[in-house]
Amino acid sequence: MKCRYCPRPLRTPESRARGYGPVCGRQRGLLPASTPRQQAVTTPVTATVPKHVHPDQTTIPIQPVIPLEE
Repeated sequence: MKCRYCPRPLRTPESRARGYGPVCGRQRGLLPASTPRQQAVTTPVTATVPKHVHPDQTTIPIQPVIPLEE
């Protein structure tokens, strides 16, 4: 089955039931625009040097990673 607005094939059951795909639906204002993915929130990290670390030694701060919600 093909889209009623263009020659692209309809792949999902929802698109077949509507008669048009998501691209044509968004272009014609029939479907809501897709929302952009959120970027990961990063917090600034300040370097702290413990007392047992030699001053010439480089330390790497460990930052927790927050996964993206989909």
